[in-house]
Amino acid sequence: MANQTNNVLTEEFLMDVYYTCMQNDYILAMVMEHIRKDYLPDKDFIKLHTCLHSYYKEYKQAPSYSILKQMVASDKGVVSLLEDIFDSSSAIDTEQVLEQLEDYIKQVRFQKVYKEVGELYNKQGHEKASAKLQEYSQWAQSFSLKSSEFVDVVATFGLRFKENRQRHNEANKRAAITRFYIDELDEMNGGRDLRTQLTCFMAPTGVGKSHIARWIGKNACQVDGLNVLHFQLEGSKEEAVNAYSAALVSCDSFRYETGTIRDVDIMKYEAMLEAISGKLYVKSYPKFNCNVSTVDIKNGIADFQKHYGISPDVVIIDSLDLLTDSSGRQWGENGERHKRIAVANDLKDLAADENVWMVTTYQSTIENRDWLNDEKNVLTEFNSSEAKGIARPLTHLVTLNQSDRERKEHTMRLFVAKARFFEKGEPFRIATDYQHECFYDRQRSMNLNKVN
Repeated sequence: MANQTNNVLTEEFLMDVYYTCMQNDYILAMVMEHIRKDYLPDKDFIKLHTCLHSYYKEYKQAPSYSILKQMVASDKGVVSLLEDIFDSSSAIDTEQVLEQLEDYIKQVRFQKVYKEVGELYNKQGHEKASAKLQEYSQWAQSFSLKSSEFVDVVATFGLRFKENRQRHNEANKRAAITRFYIDELDEMNGGRDLRTQLTCFMAPTGVGKSHIARWIGKNACQVDGLNVLHFQLEGSKEEAVNAYSAALVSCDSFRYETGTIRDVDIMKYEAMLEAISGKLYVKSYPKFNCNVSTVDIKNGIADFQKHYGISPDVVIIDSLDLLTDSSGRQWGENGERHKRIAVANDLKDLAADENVWMVTTYQSTIENRDWLNDEKNVLTEFNSSEAKGIARPLTHLVTLNQSDRERKEHTMRLFVAKARFFEKGEPFRIATDYQHECFYDRQRSMNLNKVN
């Protein structure tokens, strides 16, 4: 996001802004108030802005596409611009578009002032030019489209009403997330909305942390039509993408990876995937000399919103123990525990700020393998490796427990070690089918007895 300010002086950005105006009355009001005709790049944008301003002044809302097209029908250039906006642009999140719009206005005005300063210097000398530059500097420091610490209640009455309405409408558009896609966990949750919550799945190496993360991502997208953003911090991007692809169609993951599925089956799978309304994106990070922080996760979400014009509903991070926190502090070996707790706190705050369900994984440390093979034992928050206090920021901590015997029969026990809004209950057994990228085999799981 560092070069975001370099990208706002483009027609593509302005097209996204005006498309957003059609969807968002609050942004429309801000654009009508703060964008002047001389801020725009050409006569087509000026004519479009003028028509919008005229309609807004009378009706205090955006015109429909057909009405706006009628208003500009006499000018082919503006008609073409309007068609391009509706064909290729996407709406930008409210906070993001305000931030970018502020950058745009400051940069456009700076360009104009820079030109004027040069002319003044040539005609009237250094003092006049310096005064002009200082005037711009003072304006730029005071100008902001973000919410002010001091609110002029009377002057901002109408704008704040539009902002409240838009926020309410956007919140209502985002569907509740109520499922873990594992029957026993769903029953415990009782239909509560998982947005703003932080769920962590903890297990020893090789039990299936990545499998359960992908199980949630796959079902959220495919079953409930939610938008999923998966951050892959261990393993390769190809591994995660291939595993998701196999999971979506319940095919053999090895055959998908090796390209040995019959073409007729691939065509059938592709036709099946056309019915999916959700989006599923994977972002991975290079392993060499890479230190990924929660700031990168926040920026990744912002980049996703910018590129695709949608907000994720579910954010998956595999895994938490490979992240560092947002402080920028260099943690030593003795600070590992505090770093991981700080990371969990960052993710909890990010889940609330972005109104998403944050799902992550975490590796436990068990030195005594015999302890795991005793199926009366389950992992708890006290097995959370170097971070004994990591459970505090979590909404849910679910542990995956598997003995050698269970590994051979493709089963395990899940235990809710922490749940903020429901009782933990007893461990329960599930069956898996990792060959077909299925973490929860419902039919086989129903035939298993719960652990007493």
